[in-house]
Amino acid sequence: METIGVFILVAIGWFVVTRVLGAGAKTIGAATRAATGQGTLKENMEVAFKGMGEFEVRLVDDRLGDNADGPEFKAVEMKGLFPLFAPVNLGIVISVFDSTEEDFKPVLSDLDMFQEPDTVVFQHSSSIGEVGPDQGFISWQRVGGVPTGLLNPPKKGNRELTVVIRLIDLDGPPTIHAGFCDSEDEGMLAGRAVKFRHTFIENGYEEEAENRDIARALSIKIGMAVAMSDGSFHSTEGEMLKAWIKKAISPYSDAKRDHLKDIYNTAMKESYEEAQKGELSLSELTAKLNDIAEKSSRYETIELCFDIMAADGIADPRELKTIRKIADALELDFDEIEKLRDQKLIGLDTSTDQASVEDLLGIEKDWTEDRIKKHLRSEFQKWNDRLNTLPEGDNRNNAQRMLNLIADARKKYV
Repeated sequence: METIGVFILVAIGWFVVTRVLGAGAKTIGAATRAATGQGTLKENMEVAFKGMGEFEVRLVDDRLGDNADGPEFKAVEMKGLFPLFAPVNLGIVISVFDSTEEDFKPVLSDLDMFQEPDTVVFQHSSSIGEVGPDQGFISWQRVGGVPTGLLNPPKKGNRELTVVIRLIDLDGPPTIHAGFCDSEDEGMLAGRAVKFRHTFIENGYEEEAENRDIARALSIKIGMAVAMSDGSFHSTEGEMLKAWIKKAISPYSDAKRDHLKDIYNTAMKESYEEAQKGELSLSELTAKLNDIAEKSSRYETIELCFDIMAADGIADPRELKTIRKIADALELDFDEIEKLRDQKLIGLDTSTDQASVEDLLGIEKDWTEDRIKKHLRSEFQKWNDRLNTLPEGDNRNNAQRMLNLIADARKKYV
C-alpha cells in the first residue's frame, strides 16, 4: 500500500477548482489572457464569443509530493462547456469499477476519506459551486483524482479499471451506492467514463475475503483494547464500533452481511468480556493480524483505533500510548501513524497534565535529548502553520493547546 500519510496531507487542499466563465466573456478578458501568455488575442476572442468546445474528461498520470516523487495517482481533469440546461449548484463524484471481466465490480478504498458515506467503496467528491449552462472550463482543469495505492480491486494482477465521473446537483444529489447510480435520477446531470490499467500486487478483496473477515474481527478486538485502556467502555466508543461494523459489511449481500454481523458482534462481545477480566492480550491479537493481514488491513485497524480514541472528543493519553504500542507491533511506519494521529487530534480536546505531554506529542521514552528537540521543532512548525490557516473555533483552540504543550515540553527538555 502506498504512503497513506502523504495522501492525507494533500487531500486537505488537494483539488481546488478554478471556475472559468465562457461565452459571455468580454473583449478585455481576451486581451488580458493574451497579454499574460495564455494564447493569442484571436484565439481568446474566438473562445469568448464562439463559446467553448465540447465537454471532455481525461486522466493524467501524476505523483504526489513537492517534487512529484511521492505515490502515484490518476488526476481527473475537465475541459469544455458543462452539459447543463439550467443554473445548478454543481458537484463532481468519482467512482471506480473493475471492468476486466464482463460484469462491472466496485473497487474499494482502504481509507475513509476516499469512501462512500455508508460503504467502503471508493468515492471522491468535490464541489464546483453555482454555475449556469453557459459556463465551463476553457482549458484543462484538475477536479479530482484516484490514488491508485488506496484502491482495493476484486483480484490482483493487471486489471482494467473504469473511472466514472458524474456531474450532480448538490442541492438534490442522486443516490450512489457501491458506485452505481440510476441514470434517471434527477440529481444526476451528466456522466463520463475513462478506462486505464493498473497492476495490483496484493490480493484483491474477493481473494482475501476469508482472511479479511478474520482480520476485521481482530481489528474489533484491538479497538476494544484501546477503548478499555482507560478502564471503562464508553457508550460513544460502543457506537463507533457498531458504526464501523455496519460500514464494513455494507457492500455484501443480505446473507453475507448477516454472517459477518454475527462474527463481528461476537468479536466485540468476547473482547469486552476478556478486557473486563484482564485477559485481552494485545500481543496475541497483533501477532495474529500480522500473520494473515495485508498492510492495508493493518492501517485500517489503526484508523479504527484513532476513531475510537476520538469518539468522546478527548485525547486520552492512555489511549494514545496503547495505539502507539499497537502500531509498533503491526510494524507500521511511524511518520504515517503520526499523520493519522494529527488528523484526529486537531478535532479533540488536548487539555492534559504535564505527565501526559510526551504521549500527546509522540515522544518516546528511549529518545535522546537531541532527537526530542528536533521533534519538538518539527511539531511546533506543523501546528503553528495549522493555527494560521484554521478559522476561529474548536479546531483552532485545540491547535493552540498543542502549541502550548510544545512550549511546556521545550521548557522540560531545553
